[in-house]
Amino acid sequence: MPSHSTDGRSSLWDRATAQRNVAIYAAILVAVPAAYGFHTVFDAGGGDFLLLMTLAVGVPTAYNDYWPAFDRTWKAVAWVLVACTVATAAFAGLFLAGTERLALSAFPASVGAFLVTVGGVHAVPLALFGREG
Repeated sequence: MPSHSTDGRSSLWDRATAQRNVAIYAAILVAVPAAYGFHTVFDAGGGDFLLLMTLAVGVPTAYNDYWPAFDRTWKAVAWVLVACTVATAAFAGLFLAGTERLALSAFPASVGAFLVTVGGVHAVPLALFGREG
């Protein structure tokens, strides 16, 4: 959609630095090294991609859909960093439970960890705050 502003640079800058977009950037910056680390440590087929999707898509979506907007952008970034940390720990824990306790192969354990973690990422803020958007 074309901008109606006469100064396209400030409009583009405003959109690029909007709190929602900065939260997405922060999640992506966390997701890429976390997925690489997961791949390096666990060598799980597909698990690294599913963790990447959980962090880079699931966390910012949950922030945007359910969490109330903060008055400062750094608070949104802090929320995303904490949520990514918790989601990574949950994903890795569920993956290990699936492979070690349930004796599943890496792919089904990754899928199960993904489904439970993404569900939790969306269920917790929804339960706490309801639907904001």
